[in-house]
Amino acid sequence: MADALHVIDLRLRQIAAGTGTADEMFLVVTEKLEAAEEARTIFFRGGNSGEVLDHCRKVVARNVERLSSGKIIRSA
Repeated sequence: MADALHVIDLRLRQIAAGTGTADEMFLVVTEKLEAAEEARTIFFRGGNSGEVLDHCRKVVARNVERLSSGKIIRSA
């Protein structure tokens, strides 16, 4: 949970500083939709809530790494 809060903090700081991009904000929304779909898939395959949490932790860890490195998503 702390990592997820860290990602929220990093993204809000980008928005406040005016360095967040429309693509990054779009990513925020699409990630949530994809996470719900992935959780559903895990459950449909017989997985449990622990497996969903493990998957979400990996996604959040990638976000922390990307956002902490200063990489900002921009459209081509």
